[in-house]
Amino acid sequence: MPKLCKFTSPSDGKPVYVNPDQVSVVYTFKGQPPDTIIAFRKDFQLGVKERLEETVRILESAAEKTDR
Repeated sequence: MPKLCKFTSPSDGKPVYVNPDQVSVVYTFKGQPPDTIIAFRKDFQLGVKERLEETVRILESAAEKTDR
């Protein structure tokens, strides 16, 4: 079972946990301030406070650990 990745909710600062195996895409929505969005399949999206590069690094690191 993959390790869950911890991120921060941009609205209230509370932790949110993501299963890296379920993530379809990560992108930045160009608002003010820009939001990092994690998408799961085509019907669910989650905004996180972390920057795009940091989010991708965390997800890739978790995926590498589960491949071992």
